[in-house]
Amino acid sequence: MDKDQLYEPKDRLYERKSRLYEPVLKRNTLYSGSYLKLEKLEVRLPDNRTAEREIVRVNDAVAVLPIDSRGAAHLVRQSRPAIDRVLLEIPAGVLDEGESPEQAAVRECEEEIGLKPGRLIPLFTYAHAEGYSTGMITLYIGLELEPAGPAELDSTEFLERTTIPFEELAERVKRNEIRDSKTIITTLLWMRLARNPDWLDF
Repeated sequence: MDKDQLYEPKDRLYERKSRLYEPVLKRNTLYSGSYLKLEKLEVRLPDNRTAEREIVRVNDAVAVLPIDSRGAAHLVRQSRPAIDRVLLEIPAGVLDEGESPEQAAVRECEEEIGLKPGRLIPLFTYAHAEGYSTGMITLYIGLELEPAGPAELDSTEFLERTTIPFEELAERVKRNEIRDSKTIITTLLWMRLARNPDWLDF
């Protein structure tokens, strides 16, 4: 599956013909860093006036909920300075250049939890901060986990690996104890799929 199939909705052409669509007239880069780029856009509004939009441009990402043969979920804890919290999350990361989402999903599991999923169940791709960011994230369930050697993290990446029964993770989501959207979504979807494996028509 190529990137256009993953990220472009079937009604994209219709969206651009919508009276609500805001075409970009000018684009100005305010900041460019190692991870993100901040742009100021001038757009045309539906009433023909112009307005400014501030956009954060980032690489697309993947996230995987790894479930082992015992039904345990393999998670990580890491600091998220933007919200001043240490969060419990599923393995995730941005796509490297030329990398497919499936390849990135396997790599992130190997790097963060030291396990390689032998089977990936694709869920869907969504915009995780559509009000201001270009970022899309593709979600997977990772099954048939195999050891992949020691976890290999970036030099500034510090994680704690955590394994808990999936039922406990689901209860934490229900109790509003999980703050990470990708973890919440994959947990709820796996609860549904466990009851009805044909729900997403694999």
